Amino acid sequence: MEQVSTPIKPKVPVRLGLTVICAGGFMDAYSYLLHDHVFATGQTGNIVLLCMNLAEGAWLSVPHYLASIAAFVAGVMLSRHVLVQVHNRAIHRTQRWVAIFEAAAFAAIALLPAWAPDLLVNSAISFCAAVSYENFRQFGTKSAYASVFCTGNLRSFGETLYDGLFEKNRHELHRSQRYAALVLSFCAGAVICKFLIDLAGQYACLAISALFLLSLRFISEA
Repeated sequence: MEQVSTPIKPKVPVRLGLTVICAGGFMDAYSYLLHDHVFATGQTGNIVLLCMNLAEGAWLSVPHYLASIAAFVAGVMLSRHVLVQVHNRAIHRTQRWVAIFEAAAFAAIALLPAWAPDLLVNSAISFCAAVSYENFRQFGTKSAYASVFCTGNLRSFGETLYDGLFEKNRHELHRSQRYAALVLSFCAGAVICKFLIDLAGQYACLAISALFLLSLRFISEA
């Protein structure tokens, strides 16, 4: 009986994950520092703040957080539609589309007038963060990661570090080093954002465009 070979899962360059998550750290710092202390990528904090404002009857603050949450959900839904209906589930073609879209979107955000409302900018960043989060999920051959925030990556780091140190699994120890690099890359994006904002103000987010353009090189290797 003829054996059917199992297709080899393509390896995703670790450099792609490091580049995209660096952009994620940059997004969060940018929205927090320049646009009314809203975290535009991770929505847990915004949901908590939304609930606190509702409980206190601070109705005027509610749209600030609700808009970011709604934009994030819309970004996920659009990403799903493009992947399934437009690119027939071809993830690498979709990722290239996403990288170009993100580069253009953050260039547009950099050019918004200074009087553009924080609500608009944060919603745009939340939408872009969701598109990135939905489409960049894996590095290496089997490692999943969160491309715009760190909680899941810290959990994976702890798990793989335990297995590496106490279960003597050298492969897991190697994976823990990669998760640590992801967290550090996120931090680097946030730190660089602070320095660039001090130098260039809102134009600092052009660096996010540059990071996504750089990611195109690594997507083509996948």
